[in-house]
Amino acid sequence: MSAGLLFGSLVGTIIVSISGTMAASVAFLIARYFARERILKLVEGNKKFLAIDKAIGENGFRVVTLLRLSPLLPFSLGNYLYGLTSVKFVPYVFGSWLGMLPGSWAYVSAGAFGRAIIASCFLQEESNVGLPGGNGQLLTLGLGLLVTALAATYVTRLAKDAIKDIDEE
Repeated sequence: MSAGLLFGSLVGTIIVSISGTMAASVAFLIARYFARERILKLVEGNKKFLAIDKAIGENGFRVVTLLRLSPLLPFSLGNYLYGLTSVKFVPYVFGSWLGMLPGSWAYVSAGAFGRAIIASCFLQEESNVGLPGGNGQLLTLGLGLLVTALAATYVTRLAKDAIKDIDEE
């Protein structure tokens, strides 16, 4: 949200997307190459992890993308857990980036909406004339944020259904 407030929707989303994907990649590599033994002890015998590992082994990019879209697995923990699975690095990076993009866009857009509200309030205080087009921008951002929230809810439902299908196979 801070990125949206400081940089606007587009630039903020680019910054958050790149930095989030880089952070996820570093955590993945730490788990894969430096902390594997310690983390394996934490997830030992976890049936959900074993099911995820099997699914990732068969179709890493698809599963990582769907799990990133779904709130079933927390991002921080997921970064390390993916490093323990059979997913390859490149499909993990692209799946993470694509799966995190809608959520990043939604949060950054919320920050940009706040930025527009703040700008609108300050501009209205400085003149009694009002905002030429300012309220239109606020309305557009508000509607965009609403559509993003609805789309994120729908995509999350699709991701949960797809993961359920994978678990049943």
